Amino acid sequence: MLAVPAVSDLIDPAQLWLGAFVGAQVLLVFFCAIKANAYGERALLLHAAGTLMAVLSVLALIGRQPLIPAAVLLLVPALAGLQLLDLMSHAGGLRQARRWLFATSAIVLPLVAVGAVYSDWALIGGIVLWTSVVLLLMARALRQSRPWIWWLLPALLALALASFRLAADSPPYEMDDAIWQAGLLTLWAACTYLATAWRGRILGETQARIQGRTTVDPLTGLATPLVLAERVHAARHLTRRYGHPSVLMIVHIENLGALTAEFGPEAAESAVLAAASRIRESLLRDGDVAARLTHSRMGVLAEGCAPGEASATVATRILVAGLKEPLPAARAEYLRFRIVLAAVPPEEMSPKLLMQKLNTRLDQELRAASERRIVTLSQEELIALDPPTTIR
Repeated sequence: MLAVPAVSDLIDPAQLWLGAFVGAQVLLVFFCAIKANAYGERALLLHAAGTLMAVLSVLALIGRQPLIPAAVLLLVPALAGLQLLDLMSHAGGLRQARRWLFATSAIVLPLVAVGAVYSDWALIGGIVLWTSVVLLLMARALRQSRPWIWWLLPALLALALASFRLAADSPPYEMDDAIWQAGLLTLWAACTYLATAWRGRILGETQARIQGRTTVDPLTGLATPLVLAERVHAARHLTRRYGHPSVLMIVHIENLGALTAEFGPEAAESAVLAAASRIRESLLRDGDVAARLTHSRMGVLAEGCAPGEASATVATRILVAGLKEPLPAARAEYLRFRIVLAAVPPEEMSPKLLMQKLNTRLDQELRAASERRIVTLSQEELIALDPPTTIR
């Protein structure tokens, strides 16, 4: 009978380790490319290019090329330096260090890589220079980049060790050299990927909070006046181009002052929250937007509605919502709204001026003690109104 060789006899463990390290780097290249395209992170694209160059350096080492592995390996810290510049873009007081790192990574190392084809000392000189500049930058940016920067420290150490180890060896290179080189570069690629992903998550959450402050009112959860103004501006273009009507209305909480005087500011604040919730529930479509303008007034944009339709649907629903149930902080009191609305004019009129005009008419209704709860302005009445100098 023929003897069947064992699997361990057919597969060299050294080749398994080498394949695992190279495969991990290739997998990281795909992860970086996918995540960079999904979230628009340039640092991950640079890391994908650097990791791909690391794979090529290992392949050149396996091919027993005498000088090409050192030349290709020098391009890895060059791309890592450019990525580090992007990662440290948030840190202040590093202008000079950034210039040195950019000059070293983008200019010096590519030139040294060409020299590495002819001289073994080029790799050592380039890595010493690059490591010195990186250490200077990291020492200044350490306090401004926690906690994700701790993953960069072992990554940069592994990259430096891989470079110095290759510089210490002399061709022809053995399989052990390729395994050590691939292992150190895999450690660099994995730790840098974790640091970059962690930093991207932190910055993404920060940007989301900043955007939330500019688009969402922190008290009521409604939109901010800036968002409402942008939507009014967009609605004007729809009206002008397609005849698509939209209506802007100002909703005033009429009994807010009485609630404050009788039940205190806590009850008034609770009434504002209840008013925002009921106005939000009264909107007919997802495209409608409500924003808090002042303490007692809110703006509502109803798209796709003519003034008559908006008065009979949205405005009426808001009035009914105020009287639907008593306030939680004052069980005997209801919300009494007063609404002034007008179609968004196709003429050039800034959203701020349009809201000021509607507030002017609302002030007139309050001073006249009118019993009308919904006031619809024609385009002629809207243009004839003079805006106030201040809005209550």
